[in-house]
Amino acid sequence: MEGLTTAESPQTAGKEPALTDLDDRHHLIVPPEPRQRPRQQRAHETKAKILKAAARSFSIDGYAATSMNDIVAEAASTKGAVYFHFDSKETIARELINHWLTALGGIRQSTAESAIPAIEKLAAFFNGSAALIADDALARAGLRLTTEAGLDTAPPAFREWVELVSRLVDTAIADGQLPASAAQRLAANLCAGFIGAVQVIQVLGDPGDFTSRIDDLVNAYLISDT
Repeated sequence: MEGLTTAESPQTAGKEPALTDLDDRHHLIVPPEPRQRPRQQRAHETKAKILKAAARSFSIDGYAATSMNDIVAEAASTKGAVYFHFDSKETIARELINHWLTALGGIRQSTAESAIPAIEKLAAFFNGSAALIADDALARAGLRLTTEAGLDTAPPAFREWVELVSRLVDTAIADGQLPASAAQRLAANLCAGFIGAVQVIQVLGDPGDFTSRIDDLVNAYLISDT
C-alpha cells in the first residue's frame, strides 16, 4: 500500500510506536497512593491505647491521683484525641470497670455450664478470675477501681461482682454442698479476699504464683464453710 513504510502496517500507520518494555513505560504508570488504615480502625486503636494508658495510671497512682493530663501524657496522645473518646476520667474508669465485669460474666457463664459439682464451679470461677487478672491489664485496673472510695460507680460494681458469686454459692447450697449460713457472707468474703490477695502481690511484689494463691484462698474459705 502506498504511503506506508516497510516498518508500518495499516494498523500502526500514523500512531506512536507501542512500548512493550516495562522499563520504557514506567513513567506512564501512576504510582498508587499509600494504603491507609480505615478511619474506624484508627479510632479503635487510639481508644485502646488510651484505655491501656489509663489502666497503667490508675493501677500505679490510683483514681484520685490520676488526672486527664496524666492519661494524655501516658498515652503519648493529644488532648483532642483523648477527649474525643472520653469526656472525663470517670468515663474511662467506668469503661474499665465494665471490661472487668463483662469478663467476669463470661467466666461465670462458662463455669456454670461445665459438668462439675457446684462447689467446684465456685473454685473454678475464682481460678478463671485469677488468670484474667494475671493476663489482662485492663481487668486489673477495673478490679482496683471497684475499691475506689471517690468513684461513684465503684460500690455498685463491687455489688454486681458479689451477686455473680452469690449465684454460684446459692447453687452449691441448693445441691447440699454448702450450708445455708454461707449465703449471707461467703460471696462477699471471697471477693474481698480476692482483692486483698491482688493488692498484696502488686504492692509487695509477692513472687508466689498468683493463681495458686487464689486457689489456696478459695479452698480455705470453702473448707471453713463445709
